Amino acid sequence: MQKPLLEIRSLSTHFFTEEGVIRAVEDVNFEIYPGEILSLVGESGCGKSVTGLSILRLIASPPGKIVSGQILFDGRNLLDLEEREMEKVRGNDISMIFQEPMTSLNPVFTIGDQIMEAVLLHQKVDKGTARKKAIEMLDRVRIPSPETTIDAYPHQLSGGMRQRAMIAMALSCQPKLLIADEPTTALDVTIQAQVLHLLREIQRDMDMAVMLITHDLGVVTEIADRVAVMYAGRIMEYSPIQTLFQQVRNPYTKGLLDSIPSLEEKPRRLNVIPGQVPNPIDLPEGCTFHPRCYLSIEECKKKEPPLFQVNENHFSRCIRWKECC
Repeated sequence: MQKPLLEIRSLSTHFFTEEGVIRAVEDVNFEIYPGEILSLVGESGCGKSVTGLSILRLIASPPGKIVSGQILFDGRNLLDLEEREMEKVRGNDISMIFQEPMTSLNPVFTIGDQIMEAVLLHQKVDKGTARKKAIEMLDRVRIPSPETTIDAYPHQLSGGMRQRAMIAMALSCQPKLLIADEPTTALDVTIQAQVLHLLREIQRDMDMAVMLITHDLGVVTEIADRVAVMYAGRIMEYSPIQTLFQQVRNPYTKGLLDSIPSLEEKPRRLNVIPGQVPNPIDLPEGCTFHPRCYLSIEECKKKEPPLFQVNENHFSRCIRWKECC
């Protein structure tokens, strides 16, 4: 059997503040195989981005700290590496596209300088070769006139072009794994579709694994192979994408699906999940979703449920998963 490229085992990342401990990521487990796209889905503040940053060990300390777990990449536990070794992994073996390219790109350096930086650092080539590589990457992400755009500054590009430049930067060293954190945020619908199509196309061409972080389940249907649904720092449901849409087995996932607009001839009323995401410093006892759950019973308030195995590749954190449909 094919071995996972990335294995996350019992990962917990906490932030220690004056108000209390924020358990941003709690006992998270999943794996990503070579050449597949796993999507991490959930509402804002559920721990998706912190999971991505934890993989690259980019959690600000203090106040943040990875308190337990393993991050196995190509068989190595990244948490055991010295910082110098970890620097060789970042941008080379694992790259990340961050949210909001206007704030992620340095405004005082050209697009080309920022792409070339990673190439010069990891591939040990001269500036001429690095510039040629940067132009090739800009062309690959379909930025017009890459020979001149390479000398443009971020503010001279549109939002869609900046996002493409971020993708070019992340892929410049041909990583084995790309972490894409909300890559279509703040883009209009047409540009979103173009960026997603581009990501999928490049992922197939490079046979690269992708972890796509998003709050939009509509995006997931277009691109993902498997999906992990997060809530309050925990994985609530984990399955292949088709299984999730055809046989949802968690009330939180069902609430997310019911809130997606439909193109059916007879419009249906959109449902909303009642209540609000809990304060991460003061999470409810038992199942963290029980105050908002239509299936909640007294037992749900007493003990945090484990991930139940629905079938070989499908898991749900709900004691009443058989009754959820």
